[in-house]
Amino acid sequence: MSHQFVKNKLHGYLEVEPKPCVEELRQYYENKYYQNENASYSHTYSDEEKKYFNTKIGQKDFVLSELLKSISAKDLKLLDIGCGEGFTLEYFYKKGWNVRGIDFSDFGIQSIHPHLAEFFIKGNIWETIECLLSEKKKYNVVWLDNVLEHVADPASLLSKAADLTEHGGILIIEVPNDYSAFQSALFETGKVNRKYWEAYPDHLAYFSRESLISLCESNKWKMEKVIGDFPIEWFLMNDHSNYSKDKSVGKQAHASRIFLENFLEESTKKKSDLIDFYESMSKIGQGRQIIGFFRKQ
Repeated sequence: MSHQFVKNKLHGYLEVEPKPCVEELRQYYENKYYQNENASYSHTYSDEEKKYFNTKIGQKDFVLSELLKSISAKDLKLLDIGCGEGFTLEYFYKKGWNVRGIDFSDFGIQSIHPHLAEFFIKGNIWETIECLLSEKKKYNVVWLDNVLEHVADPASLLSKAADLTEHGGILIIEVPNDYSAFQSALFETGKVNRKYWEAYPDHLAYFSRESLISLCESNKWKMEKVIGDFPIEWFLMNDHSNYSKDKSVGKQAHASRIFLENFLEESTKKKSDLIDFYESMSKIGQGRQIIGFFRKQ
């Protein structure tokens, strides 16, 4: 089926039209994710990669600690929608939080964190959310890490996430920084020869900082902070590190990002300075990801 990318009239993000139906998406994701080493999740990770995962989760936790400082860890409840291999669940489980993760498949969590299986619900995310709502479950933090761009109706997911959140609770959203001005410049100058950020049918919505804030604030959420992350796409300006044109340098670019992220985490004396740096990156449209912190209105 042919498709095009159109701007959402209310909020300004780009979305795919026409969208695949619910059944098409269900079959696609059930067949794709976690099944082999070529899928989006690997079976094994190096120690440096694991440190990097914890580094990035820890930075979000630093912001969270400021936003939820009046609540003790033993009383905090986290719902990770699309929890994948469970790195976020593991991080907060070790901190003493009550954790719950949901995803289409349990392959990732069983491979990497099988001891967290008791806190995991396998199945269609939308159906699981409806079950949690019917049980009147509430959480202090709802975590949406690279999920919102995959769904056909982002506004509905944000609204349901709010219904699952305690008064004053926090939503954390991470989405790719796609269709950015920098990506357009890369394409227009010939640094890349294809729009590599277009990922149909995986990604049905493409957000900027501004459009993400607009969408969230129209669906029961108030923006507290938005940060970026490492601008790995800067490597594409150099022909020797252009992983889009030369796939063989992709692993080296990834390793460089991991080294630099871990180095910044360990060498920056004040964590707040590092968060300020990432917040500034977001404000100027840089960084491969957009990470938003929103409070339930």
